[in-house]
Amino acid sequence: MKKLANRLERAYRSRLWTNGVGLAVLVNAVVLGAITEVPEDTRVEAWLSIADHLLLCIMVADVALCIAVKRRKVLTSGWDLFDTGVTLISVLPNLGMLSAFRVIRAIRVLRLISFIPRGRAMVDAMLLALRDMATAFVVLGVVFYSFVVIATSLFRDADPVHYGTLGRSTGHLYGIMVSLGSGLGDEAVLLDHLWALPLVAAFVIVASFGLMNMFIAVLVSALREELEKEALLEERARFDRLEQKLDALTALIAARGGSAETGAIPGDSPCGGMIGTERGGVDR
Repeated sequence: MKKLANRLERAYRSRLWTNGVGLAVLVNAVVLGAITEVPEDTRVEAWLSIADHLLLCIMVADVALCIAVKRRKVLTSGWDLFDTGVTLISVLPNLGMLSAFRVIRAIRVLRLISFIPRGRAMVDAMLLALRDMATAFVVLGVVFYSFVVIATSLFRDADPVHYGTLGRSTGHLYGIMVSLGSGLGDEAVLLDHLWALPLVAAFVIVASFGLMNMFIAVLVSALREELEKEALLEERARFDRLEQKLDALTALIAARGGSAETGAIPGDSPCGGMIGTERGGVDR
């Protein structure tokens, strides 16, 4: 049983199997797109459906092998849970509303991120950065709302189309923030009231450049932290493997040393036997 488990683990972690599953995931995403595009009840659609089922069998085998090798550890890995869940949805029967969920298996193409160097670390960093970005969103909302109230109070009469209400001011200022102020050349308020230029410029600098760069800084910081964590885990794994090799070498040396000491007992060696015989003769 243990030999079978070792063989399954070697097969699952082999480069051939990993690359084969990655290729199957990529081809399956292309096949699903082709099935969506070609007309129904045609020969091409039938061949694509056969290819889809074959590729799905490979994915199911990959999930089954993953569960057989990792067992309970699958529950602690978000990537394995995602892969298993999407694959289980893919094997749902093509009945009624259930058939719509089978298309979700196209999301499995995201598994290709695993084959990109540092790909998983980048995705994990983006997910972890969302927690820190929540604070940045709150700051952005407070600053944005302040400028909305100020702009509505000042420019309501000058440009009622864009600043007549809080809702209009919110939509217009959001467009200015997203476009980084690129459309300010046709701003009616700036054409008629030059004193409004410092306020609009402050909004563009603070909301567009300052806070947007803060989002990027948070993401970069989380990515760097995740990459450092991954590098630390890789180094720790290397040291663990080295320690196991050293323990095995120490045990081998100790075993050979014990054998040498056992072979040096006088009664067991030819010389020891001769000396014992001679001593016996003298005594007798």
